[in-house]
Amino acid sequence: MRIEELLELSHHSFVAYTLPSTGEVVPMLQVAPSKTDAERLLLVSPELGEVLTEVIHRIRGGRAVVPLVRGYDRHERVWNPPMPLLFQRPRGPHHAALDGGSLRRFLNHTLAVSGLTDATRAPLIFSPHDFRRLFATDALRSGLPPHIAAKLLGHSIATTMGYAAIYPEDVITHHRAFIARRRAQRPAEEYRALTPEEWDQFLHHFELRKVALGVCTRDFGTACAHEHSCVRCPQLRPDPAQRDRLVEIRDNLQARIAEAQREGWLGEIAGLEATLVAAEEKLHTMDQLSTRHGPIKLGMPDFRRTTGREG
Repeated sequence: MRIEELLELSHHSFVAYTLPSTGEVVPMLQVAPSKTDAERLLLVSPELGEVLTEVIHRIRGGRAVVPLVRGYDRHERVWNPPMPLLFQRPRGPHHAALDGGSLRRFLNHTLAVSGLTDATRAPLIFSPHDFRRLFATDALRSGLPPHIAAKLLGHSIATTMGYAAIYPEDVITHHRAFIARRRAQRPAEEYRALTPEEWDQFLHHFELRKVALGVCTRDFGTACAHEHSCVRCPQLRPDPAQRDRLVEIRDNLQARIAEAQREGWLGEIAGLEATLVAAEEKLHTMDQLSTRHGPIKLGMPDFRRTTGREG
């Protein structure tokens, strides 16, 4: 998101989307129009959900609701009406909306205390807009078609492709040649406006990522490289709610290894032991996730109790 879009996110920005094929309800962020005067929806991933949950918990401060604050629109030069903005902080007895300058100072402070440096050992310096460029580069390298990346960023395709190469001066020429070769190999129809059917297909991709033991994090448009052997796959993000199922799989593996050793089936033991090690690692990950946090609850606003009381 652009910095002005980020600062205008409120508790009302959460939208519940029902997947048509499974009926599962997934949260999405509704990004208010900014530079292009067009709204867009972004899927809330489990990782982003954890962050947003922590933000909402912090600004509530034990209250039942998110405090209402007024934000200043520096482009329109007007004060917006009070809203439950996500990016706010206490200021005296009241809360105030964060501005772009504060966000940049927080980012610079985080980079300074992190100790991260570049190849010349100089401290890393980022602007908030750099993360849009990083996202575009990573998404296109991972195989996301350019017109879908443009839809997520709120860009034209030409602008999105320009975002996809942020490197030191001495490698820009080589990287542009590499991008040109990759682009020549991609279907020409990817460099056009996104159709509603393709957007639905992109959303359907997240339905396909749901597997028995959790969520598959493989890239968009890629097939399963492990023939759906999820226990041994590093792309599996395990769901703590499926721990009993994984414990049953582990116990079954131990029984099969004991049987193979008893019967002398030496050819099967190595594969079963590798799967058992992977299952133990996934169980450990589940336990860590359960200890760190519970279910993600974004506290999406519900107006049913107040509907019809006015007037």
